[in-house]
Amino acid sequence: MTRLIDQEQENLWDSVQILSQINVEKAKSVFKVTIEKSLQQLGITSPIFSTIPLSVPNTDRLSQLRRIEKKMREAYAHQEKEKAYEYLVDYIEQLSQMAEDNPLAVRKKLLASLLAEHHKRKPKKYRLSSSSAPLLSKQVATAYYTTTEVAKKLGLSDQTIRRMCEKGKFPGAYKTDGGHWRIPQEIFITTSEQDERTEEVLKRIDIKNQKAGDVDEFDL
Repeated sequence: MTRLIDQEQENLWDSVQILSQINVEKAKSVFKVTIEKSLQQLGITSPIFSTIPLSVPNTDRLSQLRRIEKKMREAYAHQEKEKAYEYLVDYIEQLSQMAEDNPLAVRKKLLASLLAEHHKRKPKKYRLSSSSAPLLSKQVATAYYTTTEVAKKLGLSDQTIRRMCEKGKFPGAYKTDGGHWRIPQEIFITTSEQDERTEEVLKRIDIKNQKAGDVDEFDL
């Protein structure tokens, strides 16, 4: 599963690089999604990035940021949390340099937001009354993908996805009474809406290529 998440994250970085040459505003949007997804893998869900105007990094800085993010993910996946947070500090430092205004103030704002989020996530002790107990058993509705949708999402065959389901590669996946697999959307980094937007952009690239002839996407 970690490998699938890594691949999705790499796909997001690739999208940022391609879009930066075609549509800067779209690139900014995907760039912020990529950052948020990076932090979510560390258990950080801060909405602060949606409020900070960040410029799209050039190729060199994008590659550097991408390397730091990958090391951060790998360290966290191997339970090396202290090392992962060291990379996180470097990550924040690089991001603050991409702020469109006052990088130092942005750096402070980002760090403060992450600390506040960490404090908010600390477990609190509550005394529950008997009337509140039923709420604990209430399950949150989960959205699911079909095997065909996941196959398209990951660039694999439908048969391969079904085999992966049978081997338990997708936590929470189940088979319906009709024999069809359903896979939780929450185990993937990108949502179906984000996939649709990315696909729409790629279709536009294809249309431009068809009109312009055999050209490289960076010439568009």
